[in-house]
Amino acid sequence: MELDLLVAADMNEKIIEATNKASNKDAKGAVARRNQRREQRKLLSNNNELLDSLRESGVPIVERKSGESLNDSD
Repeated sequence: MELDLLVAADMNEKIIEATNKASNKDAKGAVARRNQRREQRKLLSNNNELLDSLRESGVPIVERKSGESLNDSD
């Protein structure tokens, strides 16, 4: 699940960069955008705390393999 979120975030970043009409020629702006993306990836990859909180609260969590449909029988 983490990998799926990271891939989706990376794809979204590339789409935004490709369609961005603003000038991206300044180095400070590029560094700031890169650092912002790094922080977003850290937040996405640090979802273990969220899962732990959900488990502690008693929310049932079903782990599935990537690409597995919810309707697949076990």
